[in-house]
Amino acid sequence: MKKTIFMVLVCGLIASCSNDDDTTTTETEVASSSVIRITEVNTETDQVTLTNLGDETKNVGSYWLCLGPGTYVQVSDATSESTNLSLNQSVTLSYDINPTADGLSLFSENSFGSTDPDILIDYVQWGASNQARVDQAVTAGRWDNSNNIIEGSSPFSFNGTATNFGSTFWN
Repeated sequence: MKKTIFMVLVCGLIASCSNDDDTTTTETEVASSSVIRITEVNTETDQVTLTNLGDETKNVGSYWLCLGPGTYVQVSDATSESTNLSLNQSVTLSYDINPTADGLSLFSENSFGSTDPDILIDYVQWGASNQARVDQAVTAGRWDNSNNIIEGSSPFSFNGTATNFGSTFWN
């Protein structure tokens, strides 16, 4: 008998908590995020520009630029500007870049062998195909093809959106 009364009470409690009489509607929230991209490479002045194309502020001071094995610099060591980037804010970095041909990676941490797109954030190559780390960038979805390069001369500018990767979006 006690079990029956308990079950009736539980069922009544569940029924009273239903939302069929609620008139409030909720919208699905879109998660905000930072999208840090290499947006300019100037091989004549040895400068690289990073821009936040997302909708959340991100401090990129702990990120790393990489021109290939053994050639790294932490973002905070390459600029005297603020590395705390809000929407559409950029920071210019000084980095010794080969003007003829090179490939430049942006990593969120010092795991330089990673193909995780949350770690290998962006990539660009110019002058010649098959630069260091391009195969990682292709695997991570950060470059379109190891044979593709930016055509033309420096400075190279990114003209895509936050979700565009590869040589097509550079001029």
